[in-house]
Amino acid sequence: MSTFNSYLRKRGITEPWNLSPIPMGHFQQTIVIPAYSEFNYLPKTLDSINQNKLDLLKSTLVVVVVNNGINSPEKVKKNNQLTFDNLKSKEYHFSLSMVDATSSGIELPEKHTGVGLARKIGIDLALPYLKSPQSLIFCTDADTIVSPDYLSIVRQYFHSRNISAAVVGFRHLVSEDSKLNDAISLYEKFLKHTAKNMKDAGSPYGYVAMGSTMVCSAEAYCAVGGMPRKKATEDFYFLQELAKYCVVETIPEVLVYPSPRPISRVYLGTGYRMEQVEKGFNIQSLQYSEKSYSILKKWLKLGSNAWKIEISKILNSTLTIHLNLSEFLTMEGIEEIWDKIQRNAPSESHFNEQFHRWFDGLKTIRFLKRFSS
Repeated sequence: MSTFNSYLRKRGITEPWNLSPIPMGHFQQTIVIPAYSEFNYLPKTLDSINQNKLDLLKSTLVVVVVNNGINSPEKVKKNNQLTFDNLKSKEYHFSLSMVDATSSGIELPEKHTGVGLARKIGIDLALPYLKSPQSLIFCTDADTIVSPDYLSIVRQYFHSRNISAAVVGFRHLVSEDSKLNDAISLYEKFLKHTAKNMKDAGSPYGYVAMGSTMVCSAEAYCAVGGMPRKKATEDFYFLQELAKYCVVETIPEVLVYPSPRPISRVYLGTGYRMEQVEKGFNIQSLQYSEKSYSILKKWLKLGSNAWKIEISKILNSTLTIHLNLSEFLTMEGIEEIWDKIQRNAPSESHFNEQFHRWFDGLKTIRFLKRFSS
């Protein structure tokens, strides 16, 4: 397992946290679940996993990272302790290990308290117990239900297509609040519409970045340096790095059912948007214009096929796409990076790859915002 060892030595987290109980044997896949004040939700998530095929569950390690920061509210710490104590008495068809990141002295450091570090700790601690670099790492959340076919369909998709990373189809759970249901439906449409339009425009970042839907091989996880320690948007940046390393596929079957609950732990994401809705926010205002996607498609076609073409000619050509495109690209630093991309590209296909590494998902979102206004 030199791949795992090298990553863990350079980038991994191995202390002060540990898995309890210590897993017995090695596994084909692991499912890592951060749990922050999730006593009322986590049991349903684990029960849904337990409904998957028995032969797959026997080779599955589920890691629950019960976590909070030093300065987290006392009610969160008490909830986490209930969760931790409750898990000790549970038995499932899969192997269950817990990470105590809630007790005094081993809470998450305040600078990085959040879901990114919690996911990273769980995955890093699980790596030594995976069978091979091709073993799969599933990420989901403690308030998310998964399909009984979750493991089987994802495994089949990865093996039949020989892929290294994917997001799975999702649909939010139904809420008793009709207004919330309407809002979550609009939010889902926005996420999926944006992903489809980006993909249709030629972007390799055309997928929905949602932490509860992410799957990748252990080899890919190590290759991109592991999970970012961000308090928020760790899913966006992790998938962006995976997309630069390989292709992030979208598995079309709906296999994951996240919670629609309005909860504001971070400044982005479903819970944050639903809380905004309760305060009067209009979800439809998030939409990018159809014109912006058209401009994006033309730019990606021009830029990605510009091997051995000077930057002055590229910027001049952008005037036929949009009069302000040259200004936008200059602000994004294209003049500083262009010659380097050209020098380091021995072939047209290599240039195309390097172009998309530069014009990444974050730049694409800024592009869509700029040309929707």
